[in-house]
Amino acid sequence: MHELGRLWEEGVITVADEHLATALTHRVLAALRPGVMTGGERSTGRPRAMLAAVQGEHHALGLRMAADLLEDVGYEAIYLGADVPTEALMQAIASFSPDLLGLSATMPELGTVLESTVEGVRSGHPQLSVLVGGQASASPRIGEAMPVNDFELLEGRAKQLLASRPA
Repeated sequence: MHELGRLWEEGVITVADEHLATALTHRVLAALRPGVMTGGERSTGRPRAMLAAVQGEHHALGLRMAADLLEDVGYEAIYLGADVPTEALMQAIASFSPDLLGLSATMPELGTVLESTVEGVRSGHPQLSVLVGGQASASPRIGEAMPVNDFELLEGRAKQLLASRPA
């Protein structure tokens, strides 16, 4: 997908080509892992991870892959997807009580949206572990949120958080 993004930036492929490749990848991922939507009640004894792309962010394929990886390491994943308004995110946090929140912003111009979203989450839910990913997560003003820009780092950090949970 990075290569497709590069080709799009260089004008070698169109937006339609990139969207088609993304849609096909989503279909393959969906076929490999049929999703189960849970309600507010915990369906398992596993910790809960909630994943969302910040308001204005329409690219969520990496976020979907992160949700799958978190399920593989032991989390119950709640995948909210792309372009989640901050107010709706805060309501979802209140409803689902996640143990971990993953936020994504791939477009660098959404760095300020990511920063303000992290700040809002931190003020309302100071104990919630927050991981951020995507190109916009390189901002120095993300605060205590941990930037995670590759899946190996995400896997390691997720396992570390699981191991540090009280028994």
